[in-house]
Amino acid sequence: MRAGSSRRMQARRGFVPEFTLVKVVTEKTEKRRCWSCLNSLVMFPGSNKRLAFEIFGLLLIIYDLVWWPAQVFGFASVPFTRAILWLSSAFWAFDLLLSFFVGFTIIDQGLIEMRVSKIARNYARTWLPMDLSLVLLDWTLNALILLSHYGVADFGGGAVWEKAQVLRLLRLLRLFKASSFISALSDRIQSETRRILVRVLKLLVFIMLINHLIACSWYGIGINDVEREDTWVKANDLNEKGAVYAYTTALHWSITQFVPASMEVVPKNELERSFTIVVIVSAMVIFSSFISTITNAMNQLRNLNSERNAELIKLRRFFSENKISTPLVARISSCIHQSTKLTSSRVHSEDISILELLPVSLKCDLAEEVYAPTLCAHPLIFTWAEYYPRESKRLFVAARSFSLGTKHELFHAGQVPENIYFLSSGQMVFIRDNQELAKEPPAIVSPGQWLAEPAMWIKWKHVGHSSSTENCELVVLPCDAAARILSQSNPSTDSGARRYARTFAAYFTKKPDRLSDVWADMDVIEAMVSTAFIKEERELLRQEAASTGIKNTTPFATLTALHDRVVKYSADTQQRNDILGIGSSDNSDNSDDDSVPPAISTISRPLAMGSPNTSPLFAINTLNVVPGIASVFRHLTQGSK
Repeated sequence: MRAGSSRRMQARRGFVPEFTLVKVVTEKTEKRRCWSCLNSLVMFPGSNKRLAFEIFGLLLIIYDLVWWPAQVFGFASVPFTRAILWLSSAFWAFDLLLSFFVGFTIIDQGLIEMRVSKIARNYARTWLPMDLSLVLLDWTLNALILLSHYGVADFGGGAVWEKAQVLRLLRLLRLFKASSFISALSDRIQSETRRILVRVLKLLVFIMLINHLIACSWYGIGINDVEREDTWVKANDLNEKGAVYAYTTALHWSITQFVPASMEVVPKNELERSFTIVVIVSAMVIFSSFISTITNAMNQLRNLNSERNAELIKLRRFFSENKISTPLVARISSCIHQSTKLTSSRVHSEDISILELLPVSLKCDLAEEVYAPTLCAHPLIFTWAEYYPRESKRLFVAARSFSLGTKHELFHAGQVPENIYFLSSGQMVFIRDNQELAKEPPAIVSPGQWLAEPAMWIKWKHVGHSSSTENCELVVLPCDAAARILSQSNPSTDSGARRYARTFAAYFTKKPDRLSDVWADMDVIEAMVSTAFIKEERELLRQEAASTGIKNTTPFATLTALHDRVVKYSADTQQRNDILGIGSSDNSDNSDDDSVPPAISTISRPLAMGSPNTSPLFAINTLNVVPGIASVFRHLTQGSK
């Protein structure tokens, strides 16, 4: 359960663990195991594979909508159309079977059902009767084609056979099923401008398909009674001019019924006249709705930038009334256009009140997708989320995001922090109070890095100020809420999070010159995390062995891979030993479980925030560090009482 739920999280770090756990399978669990095997084949309804499959099915429906009504004109069958005929039949038969392995959304709960038994029950109640009937009809007609081709059966000289092929028009019933997919496909478009353009395009396609069906029906009425001479087809000698000319003429007539235009084709009998009246009335309603929708879409496009356009109108009026010179107007306008692009910010979940209507499960899933890629840049959060996937969603829900404009300050020296800041886009700088006097360059903070981590583990005050050099997006994690969630995930006083806190405090007690608001030496942090979570890994493995019957105690690949990512300090063996020995020295009362495996791969990777040897961020004063060691756990310690 834990491995399956964390597969996506592990992919963000560049590796996917391979588990070699051996389970004892009894006869009682054999049936459950079979269902589990089937459940592993279930496809997520919104996956890219399913999307491509649905799009291909939609193209086949459009082909049926165009080709089969057009058979009234007598178009000859060619190898391409025959191939599409068999391909379509095979596709819909396969789609029927595949529908038993595609999850569906439980709308009132906001959940996706991925169990085969539930999927089959839902499919049997909804689309299975129609799909099965259409597939059986399709293959029955295909069998008649084969029998007729090989001369096994005679269908009345072909007249009955041609009428039987009209039954393929029943395929168009799949349009009802495709409508929900088209709506879901439209929901994937996030840009409001593109959504409006797609809506207009859908209307144009709809109008053309309606005209196509009307043209086919109009021609069918004209040739319905071959003995009558007063038909529009015979009046225009279309029988002698070919199928293509007949189709284009009928389509031309159909389009003229929607717009105020005329042509030489007119009804010649009472049936054609009645059909024309029905078409004109319908066209009046459809076309007026079409024009209204197009007008609304254009208004929406204009309203998207209405506020900005109003400001530009005032600006141009200001230029005119004050007789500003043309060169200066051009320079100001160019600068404003550029500044508008740079200062545009994202929409955050806190700005959308309608999201409060979502159930808790959907809020958790949404928060995970939005904040996990940024927060899991920290090895502690990433590793902790691997062990506690359910609790990690609470941590993501506690996070918030905000925008920071260019040259805006995030915090200043002496301020008591309450949050950890994760940079998701843009660039920031951090400058210590005395760093300018030392003529050192500021520390650059790039996406994937974070600020003010010491506030999470010790009493801390910012020792410098940080500001943005461009438009930035940040994710804020409140220290109090994060500490409370970390402590509740494992109330033990020797949990991985508490061991990391002790290791963090012990390390910087020995090396206070390395601690700063922007300290993020990934080599040291990953060594701390791997050291802190070894015991937790083995404890969780024992619990799983007791509940599931796992025979061997192979370590979780998550920590094994994490160990492989720890960088050796090849230039200074003593420094490396000091880093990897912190967990053991800080927890000398523990057993061998705390030791770090001796075999650790050497990976050459630059430090995330600049090497202390090349661009040191000077030590804060002792009064800022040492008193904090006594309360290093904050809520972590309180949660264990």
